[in-house]
Amino acid sequence: MTSAADDGVPRPAARYLRRRRDPAPRPLSNRDDLVIGASLAGLLPAAWLLPEACWPRLCRLLARTPVVDRRALARNTEAIRHCLGIDPTRARAIAVELQAAVYELRLQNLRALVPGAWRPQITLTGAEHLDAALAAGRGAVLWVGHFAFNSNVTKMALAACGKPVTHMSRPEHGFSKTRLGVALLNPVRCAAEDRYLDSRVVFDRHNPAAAMRRMLLVLDENRLLSITAGAWEGNDLAEAALLGGRIRIALGAPRLAARTGAALLPVFTIRRPDGGFRVAVEPPIALRPGTDRRDTACAAAAEYLKRHEPWIAAHPDQWRGWKEWRPA
Repeated sequence: MTSAADDGVPRPAARYLRRRRDPAPRPLSNRDDLVIGASLAGLLPAAWLLPEACWPRLCRLLARTPVVDRRALARNTEAIRHCLGIDPTRARAIAVELQAAVYELRLQNLRALVPGAWRPQITLTGAEHLDAALAAGRGAVLWVGHFAFNSNVTKMALAACGKPVTHMSRPEHGFSKTRLGVALLNPVRCAAEDRYLDSRVVFDRHNPAAAMRRMLLVLDENRLLSITAGAWEGNDLAEAALLGGRIRIALGAPRLAARTGAALLPVFTIRRPDGGFRVAVEPPIALRPGTDRRDTACAAAAEYLKRHEPWIAAHPDQWRGWKEWRPA
């Protein structure tokens, strides 16, 4: 597959978008909470009784059952088929593998609820970029690619090398967007992660200034801040090229880096064929000095998405952004 970065076609500049703040309150609960709660309860015995080597096979079976969201599976299949230029059967197989990875992440979360119960093999590469950023004295913003296994593994790898991060999160992080789900279901995801964090900053869309102050303080103290790449929160977005199509991404990470002088480091976490994991910290994205802040952030977003392309091409069954990818 030839990517847009390699075919000689000039890459369009990122387009800035402004999103209106959503004032609607979260619903108390919904049907998805029951489905997810039942899924977690059903997976709990497998998480504790089955060897980890059995998890992928079990999750592939689950990903082929009728309980899977068929519309989401079809949407991912079509995006994968269109983007990679492959036949529908192969595209669907990749989409099923991605769904299986989502189920496996739930098994990891359930096993990791007990400290030390889940000990994956993790390789960290690019730690020298973290060291250089900290030596410069302005901290670093880690812009983490939205791959299936990034949430636990990335934080574990950084904590293991003595560099725990403060992570920018949101109440919906985990499984649910409802008030009951945030209170009862999402802690299953967050509890395992928090053990490896320096701290967690929760972004409140109705009071974003509070989270911004905390994140600025983290960088001012020459520490590490991680933000998962996506378009879930924030008012400022960029739409830029990715693998011959377009995708939207929030601009919080590059704007924080530009404002503070912190290094902006892309981070990609994938599972290797041997079952272990790799966390790759890439060289910093250069922020254009002397340009409009909006243009600086959009240019950084375009470069960040360009860095995604080889990772997605090599691991399409682990990238969770297919549902947002659109043809150009």
